[in-house]
Amino acid sequence: MILKPRHLLGVALFVIAQSASAQGAPPLPSPRPSSAPLRVATRLVVLDVVVTDKKGRPVTDLNRSDFTVVEDNQPQRIRAFDPPAAHALPSGEIVHSTGDLVRIGSAPVDILVLDQLNTLFEDNAFTLYSVQRFLKAHPAVMPPTELLVANNKSFSVLHDFTQNLSELQTALKHMPTQYPWRLARNGDTGPEAITRLAATLNVLEQIAQASAGTPGRKNIIWVGKGFPSVDLTGLDAASRRPLQDAIRRCSDLLLASRVTLYIVDPTPLSSATYDVETPSDLATLESETLTEPFSDAARFSTLAPVTGGRVFRARNDLDQELATSVQQGTLYYTISYSPSSASQQPGEYRSVRIAIDRPGLTATTRDGYFTHAPSDTPEAVPGSAQAQRNDAMVVDDIAAAALSRMVYNGVKLRAGKFSPGLYSLAVDGASLSWQLADSGLLAARLSVVAVCFSADGKVLAHNTMGKVLTADPASNTAQSSRIFTLPLVPPKGTVRLRFVVRDESSNHMGTADITQP
Repeated sequence: MILKPRHLLGVALFVIAQSASAQGAPPLPSPRPSSAPLRVATRLVVLDVVVTDKKGRPVTDLNRSDFTVVEDNQPQRIRAFDPPAAHALPSGEIVHSTGDLVRIGSAPVDILVLDQLNTLFEDNAFTLYSVQRFLKAHPAVMPPTELLVANNKSFSVLHDFTQNLSELQTALKHMPTQYPWRLARNGDTGPEAITRLAATLNVLEQIAQASAGTPGRKNIIWVGKGFPSVDLTGLDAASRRPLQDAIRRCSDLLLASRVTLYIVDPTPLSSATYDVETPSDLATLESETLTEPFSDAARFSTLAPVTGGRVFRARNDLDQELATSVQQGTLYYTISYSPSSASQQPGEYRSVRIAIDRPGLTATTRDGYFTHAPSDTPEAVPGSAQAQRNDAMVVDDIAAAALSRMVYNGVKLRAGKFSPGLYSLAVDGASLSWQLADSGLLAARLSVVAVCFSADGKVLAHNTMGKVLTADPASNTAQSSRIFTLPLVPPKGTVRLRFVVRDESSNHMGTADITQP
């Protein structure tokens, strides 16, 4: 089994390229590559920690002195500490879309994903029933929640972020249900399994990148089985490395965007090998130590403890598991520390655990992190194999954002029609990464993509360009709104235009949509 990164991470770009080719449009050019977004070299690690008692009930009355952070068996000095009350959601119903998330500060949000791609049809029916029960038992005002569904053909937004319970119930009632033919045809082996693995990673990466501009914790509650497990021990290096790199990149994006994954598996008798619920479980399963994840197997369940979440499996009270996931995703401590290790060797895996000075309590946080190169490390040599891989991943990311219906808020963006054949884009300078250029000015480098869609979602046309914004470091103009124009003539049949702006330094992206009259 040879898994190529282009195959694993380029599904969305392939769709755009095929659609554009059918219309005679030129292929999308490759923007400049950027390095990975997770920069542990900043010497600060942020942990969201959920503490529960022996009965699984959240414990919220602990103090800073009750916690000890240990990295690679070395105690660490805690730099900052926030109790659960610091993440409290403002009262009332104030979130009706992604744009309203700025009103809740650093309070957490929930992203509910219904996995029809990797889950048997009868288990999907049980999922739908259980989610309906969960919503029915919930108060009328929800935590900000987004409802998504992944199936054989697409990854769709059933409802943008809202706190309105009835809106989520209505969206769920009208959710299209698909038979998981990819799973039914080949099970967990063969090319269809690889396609499902790629699609699942793509969904997680899109969520992480779309929510990069939301400062608080994002809880993905994944209801489904997830991608099939792959035993890596029997693969040669050429087959194993691309898969490990793809999953590691996905976990890095989740951590960089402060995403925690909770997995609620509706399968009655799960065929997954491990039942991982806490960092201690993972330590036991991996030779009694917190070693590098995905070193011997690629398992969807491992992504949960890697991000500080949990796996719920083989239970009939699915609605209660959903409620527990939401509760734990809300009541958490935030602890920050600067690693005592001076090593900045990229690619190192550092294990993390939390000790609590009170018997009978369990702390759940992410298991560790991979170190990355310092921010001043030169980019890959142009034309090298690494540079080509970087180019491919960047284009894939932009293409995924262009095809998605999620709102990306890593870059704050507004779009409007300026004149016939010309559109204006307003970018919030405060959401950009400014670098001091040789000219003495601050510069922000952007990649811009505009795509025209038909009523059935086909790509009719697109345009791309690079844009460099500059600002005087002595003034405050870098933090203000910056407006520029993009030429685009929508062809006949266009009903929607999507604009994507990517900050080349941070890899954050923003989107804006315009509906054609």
